[in-house]
Amino acid sequence: MLPAFSDDLEKLYIARMPDSSVEVSAEISLRKLLRRQGYQLILNHSVLKPCSWFREAIMRGRTCYKHKFFGIPSWRCIQMSPSIYCNFQCIHCWRTNASDLPPEMRWKEIPDENYRWDDPEEIAEESIRVQKMIVQGYKGVSVFSKKMLEEAEDPRHAAISLTGEPTLYPHIGGLVEAYKRRGITTFIVTNGSMPDVIDKLSTEPTQLYITVNSPNRELFNKISRPLVQDAWEKVLKTLSLIKSLSSPVVMRITAIKGVNMHLTKEFARLIEKFEPTYVEPKGYSYVGYSRRRMSRENSPSHEEVRSFAEEIASLTSYKIIDEQRASKVVLLSRLDKPIRFY
Repeated sequence: MLPAFSDDLEKLYIARMPDSSVEVSAEISLRKLLRRQGYQLILNHSVLKPCSWFREAIMRGRTCYKHKFFGIPSWRCIQMSPSIYCNFQCIHCWRTNASDLPPEMRWKEIPDENYRWDDPEEIAEESIRVQKMIVQGYKGVSVFSKKMLEEAEDPRHAAISLTGEPTLYPHIGGLVEAYKRRGITTFIVTNGSMPDVIDKLSTEPTQLYITVNSPNRELFNKISRPLVQDAWEKVLKTLSLIKSLSSPVVMRITAIKGVNMHLTKEFARLIEKFEPTYVEPKGYSYVGYSRRRMSRENSPSHEEVRSFAEEIASLTSYKIIDEQRASKVVLLSRLDKPIRFY
């Protein structure tokens, strides 16, 4: 068991925050909320929480689509983020947005230039330590495979995608490098709002995901509700960097029924223009705080996501190369099969 949120921790966070009692109170509320939701705080602004597929793999031998597509071992995966902050307030996000809470509980979503960020080496080391502690909790209970449980104590992958926007962390390239030195592959999932960070990565991730939930500015602003200016232009700039990157790039489309799944022609034009390695339509799920903003009818079935992907394929030079029903996700590419890393 990790220690409960303590007064000492609160004092530490207060020392790092601006001199504002309102901001400090909101920041502490955020951290307490994250802990209640099962997140483990890593140092001062990073979080870790094993996904449901980590448990499914260890307990039942069922693995996630990243394992099916790219060979990533679900039971050896650290799901984390170096940023609990986000500069978007997406309507479909299962996470708590500041706008979901009363004004007195809303934290500052974008740290200012004086914010003191943790060292990437320390984040990597601490996240591995915490992950190993979590694995200990599965010992002594019935598991699918003792070998998988033993392997889980030696994580081989970091999914940098848990909560917040990871590219708000200015040393994201250093974090990728820190994991790489430890023999750990990395996937970064970004909303595309920080093209300069992507352009200046000191070390590229094993694979980069860029989320594109709309093919046009008007709908993008309604879905993503960005807190930064010119967000749509910044996403387009990030997409324009795809061809300059050596790592494979996935254009992730969150397919929302009744919202963006009718815009296949516009999505197809974006895909053909920027030429990502993969296109990954993934169905929105009616879970978490998104239930305050969306309805169950917005969550498509796998068959509907598959039809959406088929139409995109018919309009582009991409074809369907894999899918996983349990996650309502389809993978398209110009490749005949996905690149596997394990």
